[in-house]
Amino acid sequence: MATEVPIPESIETLIANLETHRNLITNLSTITKTLTEHFNSVEKTLSARAKSLDLSLETLETETQQTLQSLDERETSIPTSEAAATVDIQSRRDAVVAEIESQTAPTCTDIRTDLSWICRRMDASTLWRYCSENKREMTAIRQEITGAVEEAVDPARLVVDSLEDFVSSEVERETDQCWIFTMFLRLLYEKEVAVGVRERAAEVALKWRTRFGERMEREIEGDGEGEPGRPEGQLFLTIVGVFQAQERFEKEYLEKIFLIHGKKREIAKFVHVLDVADKVGEVVAKMANAGKEIEAIYVAHEAGMLGQISPADLLKSYLQKAKEKANAFLKAGKGSPASVESANNLENNCFKAVIKCVETCKLESKFNIMNIKRKVAINEREREERKKFAALNPYGKGFVQPNGPPKGKRAGPAVYPPPSYPNGSGAWRFGDYGSYRGSGSSYGPQSSYYGYDYGRGSYPPY
Repeated sequence: MATEVPIPESIETLIANLETHRNLITNLSTITKTLTEHFNSVEKTLSARAKSLDLSLETLETETQQTLQSLDERETSIPTSEAAATVDIQSRRDAVVAEIESQTAPTCTDIRTDLSWICRRMDASTLWRYCSENKREMTAIRQEITGAVEEAVDPARLVVDSLEDFVSSEVERETDQCWIFTMFLRLLYEKEVAVGVRERAAEVALKWRTRFGERMEREIEGDGEGEPGRPEGQLFLTIVGVFQAQERFEKEYLEKIFLIHGKKREIAKFVHVLDVADKVGEVVAKMANAGKEIEAIYVAHEAGMLGQISPADLLKSYLQKAKEKANAFLKAGKGSPASVESANNLENNCFKAVIKCVETCKLESKFNIMNIKRKVAINEREREERKKFAALNPYGKGFVQPNGPPKGKRAGPAVYPPPSYPNGSGAWRFGDYGSYRGSGSSYGPQSSYYGYDYGRGSYPPY
């Protein structure tokens, strides 16, 4: 019988130590391998970044050389530009001085002639009053005002003078007047304005706030928000944005007004100038919740903040709501031709709005519109076919063509041909070819079955 030999405690301790050392060596090997891989990855990353930095430095050097060359060319062309500008200013000044000395207004009643004459004279007071008095010709004024203001010696100063004259006057504010000044300010978008003119514009903005501050405060508090005819806040933000006078006003005050009028695309242009970029998200969210997804995308595009929203989700939501509205039209009209036409028109208009939004905001990479364009083409073709069929069917729904109703189209209730036997009066009825009555060879035209007179018949008497 085998007997177990007891193992000394020293040997057990030695074995445990060896096991511990073995585990430690394994862990060290694993750590060494991980560190080696990490350092190799860091080395590759540093190498790639070094190459990218070298490429950026080369590009920067090339751009620097091109910029220096462009500056040299501009510096060389400065004397020529100065001479041309001097001649232009001299000719304008001579023309204006001659007009002022003559003190005679042009006899022509053309809108362009009147506006040009007023702008060349830098008559700011007459300019906005003339536009206000001729509000019925606003379309012509809007077309001609750009060229007329360009003829002024200083267009920016002319616009600021007009604003200051209006604010200082006691004339009651009207919606058309605010629209006129918005039209004036639109002419100065992305144009250089002198520092002195900017300072005067800031003073005008302060006067504007003093005069219409109570109305704007009511808008901020909620009284009048969304009501038509309250453009004081919108015009105030436009003045501040165009002339970059945001430093004269509190940021909180500008943010409050922007939350009310930020849904206007023209106001969204001045988001970064007004330093209210953090409020664009709130405005876009409110517009999206109100069912104005397309307008929300336009506002984010004008503000340069499309990356902070999801245009594809907004467009999908807009199309889904349009589909639900079209189905509601069909259900309310019980599938009648009028309801089908209304649903098709609604769907087609929504498709066109989405296509225009995607193309304007450059969203082709985020939202595919090829299928939508195909559907629009199909809808347009079907509409043209319906118009052609209506032109070929002048007698209404009850009319049946000689070859029968067109296949695949609803032609209204069926109309049966008239019977070929005598009616109660003893006269034959021959459908659309008239009817015969009498004896012998004397006969006259009779009314057809459908109530139309087709002339003499050609059938023998009964």
